[in-house]
This record gives sequence, structure tokens and C-alpha cells, in this order.
Amino acid sequence: MEEAKTLVVDIVAWNSLAYLKNVFSSLRDQDFLDFTVTVVDNASDDGTAKWMMEHEPAVTVLRNFRNQGFSRAHNQAIAMALSRWPEETWEHRYILIANPDLEFSPECIRLLVEAMERDPSLSSCGPKLLRAHVRSQEEGRMETERTRIIDSTGLLIKKSRRTVDRGAGEEDRGQYDAQKDVFGFSGACVLFRASALVRAKLSGEFFDEDFFAYKEDVDLAWRMQRLGMKAAYVPEAVAWHHRTAPSAPYAGLRSSWILRKKKSPLVNYLSTRNHLWMLVKNEEWGSAFLHAVWIFPYEFMKALGSVVSWSVLRGNGAALRGVGKMWRKRRELHRRAVAGPQIRKWFV
Repeated sequence: MEEAKTLVVDIVAWNSLAYLKNVFSSLRDQDFLDFTVTVVDNASDDGTAKWMMEHEPAVTVLRNFRNQGFSRAHNQAIAMALSRWPEETWEHRYILIANPDLEFSPECIRLLVEAMERDPSLSSCGPKLLRAHVRSQEEGRMETERTRIIDSTGLLIKKSRRTVDRGAGEEDRGQYDAQKDVFGFSGACVLFRASALVRAKLSGEFFDEDFFAYKEDVDLAWRMQRLGMKAAYVPEAVAWHHRTAPSAPYAGLRSSWILRKKKSPLVNYLSTRNHLWMLVKNEEWGSAFLHAVWIFPYEFMKALGSVVSWSVLRGNGAALRGVGKMWRKRRELHRRAVAGPQIRKWFV
């Protein structure tokens, strides 16, 4: 039997055919080869499954018969990865959560793994994400432009509890070239220590499956911080991301409200619901009291969205209906969590 690799790259695909060739091309170009790839196909109807069989037959593909969402699909892949390794090896085994619309620099994965190996206290790390744009697309071939515009250098969570991508939209001039601890990372690309994911499980899940999609990455990052875990940004590792809904970290309340109106109804619904659920699960009373002057105006502006947006109103209603379930998860987390003051430094 072939020896299990040190790292598994987990990709969740949903009608992602246009991006598959580029992401797999960049994976083949890696100078670190001690990894396997698992693709979870969330019931794509664009030919993703056929393309995988024809072009990447050695890759493990889990095919769901309906769209299970980001959280459930990644949990499936994580569980499969863990099953490949003896428990005593989990401290030095890694799971890379990656979007299909990524393109990696050749040294990206190696540099991420090396950062984790150098510092056993790290539970996760992530690369410098820059933005990529589609230059042309015809006959199944996609030409992309790899820009110097920053997509993310880690997550920032503000005192209002709004979460944004650090540096998003800025030109990369080296201003984020220092490695540093961060609150967490976007689910587009983050490397986890396998043992840390196991320690972070809540109600038997890594990502919260009730979230389905959106904010599940912030929820997990916040949970890991509450459990005393560390996340580090590794600027030497670089990848490019075809983001469809860029973050706007410097937008004010009014601008944020306008941006929300431009999102699709489904995104607004899930984002609204999951944001409130995330607060119920992770917020600590002392921190909420200290930051109330920032939290209330932000939540008030979001609540106004219910007046003009049916999807936001539905999201608020769904959030209220799910409070009981989230409160039970909150109680489980808070039995294990470290004191609130230790993580207040992340609220900026």
C-alpha cells in the first residue's frame, strides 16, 4: 500500500470547470510533492466530474448528489484525510483548504508547510493572496492575468464585528511582507494542522454545517482563537484568487450597506443569517460590552437592510429561529474556551 502523504489538498467544486485546468496545472508545478488532492464535487452540472475522470484520474473525487454547501463538503474531505493518517502523526500532518479558483506559485505549499514545521505552536497559516482576472476564455481554455492587487493577507475582525480581508484592493508594494500572527484566514486558502482541526471540532464538526456557506471560515477562525490557537500569515507563499465578491476593508457603514445591496439574494440571506449565528456562538459578554458603541451602529445599519431587502429580512428571521441551536453550540465552546481578554487584541 502506498504510504500516506504528509498533506492533503482539499478542493470543493461546484460548477467550477472553468478553473480546474489552471489550479491543477499550478499544483503539478509545486516544488513540494508530498501531497495528495481530494476534490468534493457538490453536484456540478457543468461537466466537472467528467473532466476530472478524463484529466485527473489519480485524484480522489467524492461526488455529492446535491449541493451540500462549503461546510459539509469540506468536512467530508477533512474526515477522509484524517482517516489516512494514524492519530499519533496528526501533529505533523496538514490539510490545505483551497478554492478551485486559485493558482499557486511553485513554492507556495512548501513554504506553508515549512512555516508550520518551524513553529509547532501554529494551528493554521495562509499565503499572500493576490487577485487574478480572466483575460480570455474560449473552447475550454482560460487565460488569466495574475495581478499585484492584494486579495487577502489574513482576516481582520473589527470592533463592530465586521470581518474583512486585510489589505484587500491595495497594490502589493511589499507593505505586507512581514510574517505575523493574524486572526485567521479566508476559506479560499488556508493550511491547517490536522491535530488542531480535531481539537477545534464543535458538535462533531470542523466547519459548522448549519452555516452551509459564507462566514463559516470566520466562525472557525474565531473559535480557534477562543481555544487559544495561533494563525500566522506567511508572505513568501503566494497564490492568486479569482474572487467574484471582493472584500472592502476600508468601507464605512454607508458604503458597506450599499455593497450589501449589490450582492445576490442568496449571498445576502446566508451572510445575514450566519453573521448573527457567529455572534451568538463566539461572542464574549465582556468584549461585547466594551465594544457596544461600535457593534450597535453596525448591527443597526444591517437591520435597516431588512426594510429594503427581502433576502436580508429572511436571513434575520432564519437567524432568530436558529438561536436555540447556536446557543447550545455556544455553551459547548465556552466550556473549553480561554478568557475573552486574551483575544480582544484582534478586534481593531
